[in-house]
Amino acid sequence: MQTKQLEYFIAVAEELSFTHAAKRFFISQAALSMQIKALENELGVRLFDRDRHHVALTAAGATFLGSARDIVQRTAEAIQQALNANATLASELRVGYVKGYERSGLSRMLARFHRHYPQVWVSLTRDGVAELYDALRAEKLDLIINMRYEGANLGNAEYEVLARYPLVAVLSFDHPLANRATVSLDDLRGHPIVRYQPHASDYGESERIEQIANSHGLHDRVSSAYWDIETSILCVLSGFGYALLPGFVAPTLSSDSRLVAVPVEGMEREIEVVAAWLPNTKNEIIDVFLDEFLEVDPS
Repeated sequence: MQTKQLEYFIAVAEELSFTHAAKRFFISQAALSMQIKALENELGVRLFDRDRHHVALTAAGATFLGSARDIVQRTAEAIQQALNANATLASELRVGYVKGYERSGLSRMLARFHRHYPQVWVSLTRDGVAELYDALRAEKLDLIINMRYEGANLGNAEYEVLARYPLVAVLSFDHPLANRATVSLDDLRGHPIVRYQPHASDYGESERIEQIANSHGLHDRVSSAYWDIETSILCVLSGFGYALLPGFVAPTLSSDSRLVAVPVEGMEREIEVVAAWLPNTKNEIIDVFLDEFLEVDPS
């Protein structure tokens, strides 16, 4: 039984919705359901009565809820006590994240960590893919949340895949393709594109997107070119064209009625985001973060 599974169970019990509980952790509903099922199998009891329209705690689930909350709280307290007792534990965690990923569940991970370890100074660096890998190799950062790039020289760095995101076409609300549930690359051909241009370095977050766009002739009508996600979105809002971007930008775009993010067909798991670190680091707080607070979508 894992603490994370108990946290998932508590969230479903409080929300009485697998969909809403999954949003708390920025994971898919299917991934959450899988973890709840694994917990039920381990306990040998059914925790929820559920169908397509209704979720309710069983008698066993209602009884288990109080104990689950106690276990989660006691685990957090035990971790905090161990941290306080270890005077040699590093007091700073240097985290780098790829531009645009602030729109994801990163803030939730950091918030949970800060609640448990408020004495640890967390310094954040927002940068491009190439710069983050360079900073990690130079030991200027302890941990990076970054797009996976096969050509990057990571040296002896280790990494774990956090999630796989779709490639999306970000469109203004009045774009001819804005009402589509999905679009194909052929659909996009001929429409003006805000090019997600490579940085001056040889690799970056746009490298894979560049390959896809070039191979399908999408750069025949480039209206502007930027390597920063936020500037690309600004250009879309300004009517310059559409942009091909990683799907992790989509959740917060939905709050802006002027924009839509439409998944590209066949590219549903195209963009991998990883956590990367150096295994020989002397900063022990990294292990704590990786073991207790790193949120991985198993789907």
